[in-house]
Amino acid sequence: VVLLTYRFPTSLSDNVKTLKAVEFGLSKQTISLLSPLIILPIGILVPVIGSKVFSGHPLRQFMTAYKARVTIVAALDIAMLMAVRTMRRKSDWTSKGIFWSTLVGSTALQATVAALQFNAQMTFFASRVDPAIGGSYMTLLNTIANLGGTWPASIIMFLVGKFTVPDVCSINADGVEVCGGGRDAYFPLQIVLSAIGLVWIFFLGKTVKHVSDLPESAWRTGDAGGD
Repeated sequence: VVLLTYRFPTSLSDNVKTLKAVEFGLSKQTISLLSPLIILPIGILVPVIGSKVFSGHPLRQFMTAYKARVTIVAALDIAMLMAVRTMRRKSDWTSKGIFWSTLVGSTALQATVAALQFNAQMTFFASRVDPAIGGSYMTLLNTIANLGGTWPASIIMFLVGKFTVPDVCSINADGVEVCGGGRDAYFPLQIVLSAIGLVWIFFLGKTVKHVSDLPESAWRTGDAGGD
């Protein structure tokens, strides 16, 4: 249940944020630039640092990152999209500073918590592998985790399309096109999903702690030694 549900509260940031930033005018070249400069180094360094900080407690690392992912990351994503929409074309240094700081901060923080969670997840799986079935155990756990990251994408795309109301455009007396009356579903959905994430932490966080406290013998399928 944990693996199948934990990605739903973060699905908007994972699947829609970049598309929404492009819709608001962020160039694809800028997005492409962020990957080698920010995401790649973080993906290499963060797991190493996280393993040392949370040594022997992968699920504590997982939950620490998840709490930040459904709160701080979500808030920073909203700030970034607002900055892209309102400050992208402004030339003053204050607007540029806000634009780039929110963009880099949102990208870096999301990459950090995602790397921490993935590292914690794989570390925990590897530490609980049953020698009797070896790689099949890892494959099963990873398949469930991948499924948990796949199904929310379809639902969140549907919800964004369902609740977004496009602008209604008309030509005023001066011959200028005026648009208004639209509603963007991203921002209210992000608030709702963050609330769902906090509920998830409250209820299933106890399950994660219980799983973390289980002895390794609880993960064995039977007699691994074949005696």
